Amino acid sequence: MENQNHNRSAGIGDRVTSTISVMLVLFILGLVAAINITYSGIDRQVKEKMGFTVMLRDSVAPGAAERLQAECAGAPYISSFKYLTADQVMAEETQGEGAELVELLGVNPYAPMIDIRVTSVYADVDSISRLAASWESKPEVEEVSVNKEMVGNLARNARMLNTILLIIAAALLLISFVLINNTVRLTVYSRRFLIHTMKLVGAKGSFIRRPFLVSNMLQGLIAAALACGLLALLTGWAKSLDPAMDSLLPWGALAVVFGAVVIVGVAICALAAVIATNRYLRASYDDMFN
Repeated sequence: MENQNHNRSAGIGDRVTSTISVMLVLFILGLVAAINITYSGIDRQVKEKMGFTVMLRDSVAPGAAERLQAECAGAPYISSFKYLTADQVMAEETQGEGAELVELLGVNPYAPMIDIRVTSVYADVDSISRLAASWESKPEVEEVSVNKEMVGNLARNARMLNTILLIIAAALLLISFVLINNTVRLTVYSRRFLIHTMKLVGAKGSFIRRPFLVSNMLQGLIAAALACGLLALLTGWAKSLDPAMDSLLPWGALAVVFGAVVIVGVAICALAAVIATNRYLRASYDDMFN
């Protein structure tokens, strides 16, 4: 009886240890996914700061300026825009000291302008250049200014960082499978003689495999739930430090990460259980000692 209790305690201890190991792997995988979502939000915000400046003619009529503003408000490629009158442009450029310049020249040398920011879909050099050219062809427009070098650098850096994060996520997924597979294999290894005994009395492979499959799927579910809980606590703490995290990593997007962590955890544990049990189902008695 004492030996049975000892074996039962050892078995529980092994399951707890393996569950914690799986939980840590899934937590890291979920954390990388959350970082990817946060980066996507930052990338979108940065891209929506790209755009061009439309300088209008001095002689533009108020009605024409209002029509251009209405066009900006309805354009699907514009995320935001700001219309400045000639006086407002002068105030910004001269830091409020434009009155002396007007007195010296006798006229306001600045023209009205529209500062346009495009949506993230159009935030690349080619798209912005095409949009700028279409605006420059309007009769009310004097000039369109685009900082192509800055737009190109931002777009290039965004692509590079996105590629790096995707590679890290793919590598972690592979590492997760290897680590979880090893953890599950050790659990099945401790019961290899039970598998061999069941095989000797005529039990079918599916019958022998079923309890290991169910047990490890449950282990993956528990580990995923713990990993999601830890990730939720970390996210809540990050949001309390910086309210901007609410828009970068909304709970709705995080719920998708939680779902993916649960699916990956259960699937990998189930696959690892099938691989490990199949190995000992094919093994001979002598192989059990290897």
